[in-house]
Order: sequence, then C-alpha cells, then structure tokens
Amino acid sequence: MLLTDYIDVDCVLPEMKTKVKADALRELTDLLIQKHKLKGMDAALDQIMDREGTESTGIGDGIAVPHARISGLKTLHCAVGRFKKGLDFSAIDRQPVYLVFLILFPPTQQTLYLNFIASLAKILQDASNLDALMKAKEAKDILVVLKELSQSMQLPEARKDDPPPRKAQIDLILLSRLQLYYEMYETAKSNKTKYKKLITDTRKLIDERVLRHFDRLMQARPPAVVPVEADTCQGCFMRLSTQFIQQVRDNDDVIHTCENCSRYIYIV
Repeated sequence: MLLTDYIDVDCVLPEMKTKVKADALRELTDLLIQKHKLKGMDAALDQIMDREGTESTGIGDGIAVPHARISGLKTLHCAVGRFKKGLDFSAIDRQPVYLVFLILFPPTQQTLYLNFIASLAKILQDASNLDALMKAKEAKDILVVLKELSQSMQLPEARKDDPPPRKAQIDLILLSRLQLYYEMYETAKSNKTKYKKLITDTRKLIDERVLRHFDRLMQARPPAVVPVEADTCQGCFMRLSTQFIQQVRDNDDVIHTCENCSRYIYIV
C-alpha cells in the first residue's frame, strides 16, 4: 500500500525535541485532531496512553506505532514524529525510537490499519530505509522517501526451487483480503457491486471450516483477523504467553487463533 496516501505533509514533524514519551504522543495526537478538524482528542489520547501503559507500541527497528480506534472517522490518518537523537519508548528491542507513526482509524477499517502497520514494519526492517528517512531534511522530503519506499516494496518473484507456500499461509492472506473487501463494501458510496463480487470470489478460495469461524467472528465481534504487536493481541488487547507466541512463529502449518478471544492472528 502507498503509506503517503494517509499522511499529510502538515502532519510530519521532522524535529521533535521533547524527551518525554507522553508529551510526544500528546503533540502528535493534537496535530492530527487540529489538521483534520477531528473530534475526540481526549478519547483518542486516553486510548493511546492506556495502551502504552499496558505494552509499548515500540515494535523495534527504531519505530513506534501508537494508535487508537475512533468512531466517526471516515478513514485512517497518520502523524509522523522524528527524533534525531532517539526517544526512550520502552520498545520491545530496548532500543531508542527514531520515528513515531501515530495512527487514528475508524473501527470499520481495522484491516486498512493492519496493512498500514505491516507495510511500515516491512519497509523499516531494512536499516538503510530508516537511515534514508533520518537523512531527509524537511517534512516534504520525508514523505518523498516514504513514498518511494512504499512503491518499491514488492514481493520477490518465486524461484523454481522455492517451496510452495503453506495452505494455512494462503488462507490467512485470503482472510485478510476478504476482511478488507467487507470494510470497503461497507464504506463505499458507490460501485458496491464490485466489492460484492470480490467478496464472493474470495470466499470460494478459502477452506470452508476456516471460513465458518471467520463468519462467526465477523457476526459476533469483528474484526476477525488481527495482528499481534509486542506479544499483545490487537483484538482483545490481552498479552499472549511467550510460549504460545513462539509456537505461532515456528509453526506455519496452521492458522493460529488468539488464546483469549479466538480471533485469527498474525505477528507483525
């Protein structure tokens, strides 16, 4: 996905000076609220701070992704704060955070949010990409680099000797895509027929047993597919055991579900 579709140049702060995590979160939240004339500053900040009190959203590799689900938003919005000397964010790798991507999104666009942070994490796993963003001079330059990195991020072509992807991996990708199509169908103002066909065609490709559980989750407590960030399920916000997380990482023969809420999970 093109990350810069959701970030305005006015919502990028290339020289954040504060050394206090809470102050940084407040400044970035206020920036989004003021720029987009949003309501709910206190509610958004309370969500963000509560989550940070439970588990840091510093996901490693020098980045943090604090976020809040806000009713009434039409789409996802992101503010970016850069700390040239780093900020103590209590990140999972115990390293300073240099880029904070603060995200507000509507509850109906959980999958859009999942794709956003997954794309961020994939891009910034490469230290040279983080270095390029840190060397950019101004807000507009940061967005140019981020756009180029987003555009260049493509899946590598399969080689003849590569093992085929696991059926479970394929089903998880299809479930994430299906969930996104449902969100797009619900929010579309026109051309709903296109999304309805995409939903129908995608459902035909997914194992029936997996699909039944997906449907039950979507009816009872959507979203059905959520990420795990810093060992915490982003569906129920309960921390998962270290042993279970390791099993998820080691075993891609099955689709894993949260120990607490039974949602389908994947690790960011």
